[in-house]
Amino acid sequence: MTIQIVKLTTGEELIGDLVTNGNSYEIKKPCALQMMVSRADGTPSMSIIPYAFYVENHTINVSADFVIWLAKPTDEVYNQYNRIFGSGIQLA
Repeated sequence: MTIQIVKLTTGEELIGDLVTNGNSYEIKKPCALQMMVSRADGTPSMSIIPYAFYVENHTINVSADFVIWLAKPTDEVYNQYNRIFGSGIQLA
């Protein structure tokens, strides 16, 4: 299981279990990362929202032509994603 963040040319940032397939990426259990601002105090926070939840096997393929960058998530983001959508195992 390789949890990665993928930045698309559309501006979306996805997180999921990433597998490279030639000129495309298979993303299992993809979720969108969205920055939000608290109404109460204006501090930024992040939310993780299921992406393409309605597709078979909850897996999508993205052409490498639409990927700007790939990156390993921070432990905090990894743990939040994995707690909800993954195996539940968290990094210390």
